[in-house]
Amino acid sequence: MKAPKLFVKPLLFMVVIFGMIAVVTSMTFSNKLRREMTREYESKALALARSVAESDISTILSQDAGALQGRIDQYLGINAVSYVLVADENGNVLAHTFVPFIPDRIMRLVAETPKVETREEHILRDVVLDGKRYLHVSSPILSGLAGDVHIGMDYAVIDRNIHEAVLEQQVVMLILFGVSLLLVFLFVVNISQPLRQLTEYAGRVAVKDFGKVPEIHSTDEVGQLAKAMEAMTGQISELVGSLEDRVRKKTRELQEARDALKQKVEERTSELMRTNTQLKIEIAERKVIGDALRKAEKKYRTIFENAVEGIYQSSYSGRFQDTNPALARILGYKSPEDLMSSVYDIGTQMYVDPDRRKEFLRLIEERNEVKNFVSKMRKRDGRIIWVAENARKIVDENGNIVCFEGSIEDITMRKKAEDQLKRQAFHDPLTGLPNRALFLDHLRMAMERSRRRKHMFAVLYMDLDRFKVVNDSLGHDAGDELLRGVARVLEQCGRSVDTIARFGGDEFAILQEEISAPKDAIAIARRILEGVRQPFTIGGNEVFTSASLGIVLKTDGYDRPEALLRDADTAMYRAKELGKSRFKVFNRKMHDQALQLMELETDLRRAVDLREFEVVYQPIVQLDTRQVCGFEALVRWRHPEHGIIGPGDFISLAEDTGLIYAIDNLVLEEACAQVRRWQTLAGVTKGSELTVNINISGKHFGQSMLAGQISRALEDSGLSADSLNIEITESALMDNPSVAEEILQQLKDLGIRICIDDFGTGYSSLSYLQRFPIDVVKVDRSFIIAVDEDPDSQAIVRTVFSLGESMGLKIVAEGVETSGQLGFLEREGCRFVQGYFFYKPLTVSEVDHLLEGQRRG
Repeated sequence: MKAPKLFVKPLLFMVVIFGMIAVVTSMTFSNKLRREMTREYESKALALARSVAESDISTILSQDAGALQGRIDQYLGINAVSYVLVADENGNVLAHTFVPFIPDRIMRLVAETPKVETREEHILRDVVLDGKRYLHVSSPILSGLAGDVHIGMDYAVIDRNIHEAVLEQQVVMLILFGVSLLLVFLFVVNISQPLRQLTEYAGRVAVKDFGKVPEIHSTDEVGQLAKAMEAMTGQISELVGSLEDRVRKKTRELQEARDALKQKVEERTSELMRTNTQLKIEIAERKVIGDALRKAEKKYRTIFENAVEGIYQSSYSGRFQDTNPALARILGYKSPEDLMSSVYDIGTQMYVDPDRRKEFLRLIEERNEVKNFVSKMRKRDGRIIWVAENARKIVDENGNIVCFEGSIEDITMRKKAEDQLKRQAFHDPLTGLPNRALFLDHLRMAMERSRRRKHMFAVLYMDLDRFKVVNDSLGHDAGDELLRGVARVLEQCGRSVDTIARFGGDEFAILQEEISAPKDAIAIARRILEGVRQPFTIGGNEVFTSASLGIVLKTDGYDRPEALLRDADTAMYRAKELGKSRFKVFNRKMHDQALQLMELETDLRRAVDLREFEVVYQPIVQLDTRQVCGFEALVRWRHPEHGIIGPGDFISLAEDTGLIYAIDNLVLEEACAQVRRWQTLAGVTKGSELTVNINISGKHFGQSMLAGQISRALEDSGLSADSLNIEITESALMDNPSVAEEILQQLKDLGIRICIDDFGTGYSSLSYLQRFPIDVVKVDRSFIIAVDEDPDSQAIVRTVFSLGESMGLKIVAEGVETSGQLGFLEREGCRFVQGYFFYKPLTVSEVDHLLEGQRRG
């Protein structure tokens, strides 16, 4: 009997279920059996070991190897016992059952057993010999005092018993599976028989055989299905009969319609023949018109194809309907066909900004045309070009858009030229940074935003320190390279929202916007100072520079950007005055001081014109004679309103404004004339017996007129050159050493002596003494004032005296005010001093009386 198809799925299901049950039960049964047999083997091995250890103890103690060997050989007949070995308390083998020799692994176990600390218990181990597993039992004899018994049980017996038990279980499972399979087969056959009858009946129904439905006497679902099919068959039979009647009726109607249609076709054919005759006449007329149109089209097509501008027709949706070669060339395509097939959306594919297409459509909707519509477009290769577009809307008779007609011109070169002109107008050509005009424009907008929505910003003004030294030493090209390097540092320190500008020379400005607190501006100032202090490599040379910064933080009180820059510049100059390479935050006091300084500058210019300066003279005393041997000429400004102003309050301003040259020349002429008169009054025969020290600003070392001015002053006054000492500071030499060396040599050639003032307070005093032609050294009063108490000051002064003596220099101690200071100087061999202990600066009349008294004495 053929198995029904319904039997396949139950068969597969039973195979899977019985397979899983067989595997799980086999594993569970084998594991449990293994555990039970293993425990049984362990018990058996322990019993055998104890039997040997207890029953043969006399034989073991006497170490009768023969008797012991015979005894243990009997144990090999016991099932699963593989070997027996007896060893003494030192691990020496007394007897064993191994043939021909004992394995190394067993020998190691025998040797290790006596070393176990606890010997009262047995020891169980798993041992592998020649690929087979054994249970090795070590049992002590008299707690290990008489040795140990070692017995090996073969695990193979356990494995064999487990295999046989599992095999028996699988056979039972297989028998159960076969019986179950037979029962399922009989059950499925019982179900499938009526279903097969129903299936055969359904096939007859498919070929319109509506015979009697098979009788199925069953109350289950199959019986209910047979009753349902019987009812359904009657309904289907009625429907089929009805459909056949309707088909016959429709066939007759179609035959009648075909005859009517044939008559109409004949009538229409005669009409078409008449129409065809008329069309031939119209075609002849249109041919004449077409020839004329083709000539006109050829003419305008030539213009269209050869136009320089790109001409196109496009749809509202953004497709090119027609283009000329010029447009394809402008947009980087080989031909108009290539352009039209590649571009399906002008807005997203052509315009860089997709919103430009929306703007184009908006304008053309409002005005029906667009003119000079400038946009960025993307060429086929990705390059960006600027174009100017003119277009108009073409509509039909109902006002619906047909297309757009227009032209495109490439204006990239013109746009670049315009951008270049704008950049040149608003950017520094050397560094590429914005210039003063663009910076002021950005600053003005920042001020407007600040007034509208409390926008916080800061302005920083920066100037490089000693930039002129780089220009003079390495050349202007190196200076330009340094400025470009500084510009890059500022760009790295700034943020994208900041404006960094160069105003010219070595001046830069930074507009820092969108700051949350003043500390943000302080932070960027520190970064800038640190970045500028790093070395710049220019022409193979490492160039170091530094910068001074002025910062304006409170910007809400200003109405003009120029005022902000003015105050930032003021703060920057205050930073320079405090020692350079630092920043200073502007405050209102600085502005007031700047106004006072400007007023002072105006008064100073007037004072130079009106010669409102007075020269006073502080005597220099020779200690061994206590006589005046010279004077230091000191200038005072006799202000008409403020009275006497000391040089410390106006000399730096005079240097900055350039008035120092006139002031120094005035002092030089007057001092030379006075000292020559005093030499005559004192009866001096040699000029070196009564000298004058005149302070010269370091600004003179930037020019070449100093030697000529001194020479004229000596000639006009009649004073000999050896009577004049020119005092200079170390800072004057440090600013430009090479030029200073040249000018000092010119003065030496005139016979004038050179004096270093404030010695020890500069940076390279000893190198100056060696390099420059120095004759006199004046020790600064800051060392002299502490020599009676401070050992460090004493050591410095001693060193200067020793150095001067070894180099043949004249040493003058400044600022002597106490007897203690004078006593120390005399003990150290000082010959010339100057200070309030002897004389304060004296007027001309006071010096006259002093010299008159000295001459009489």
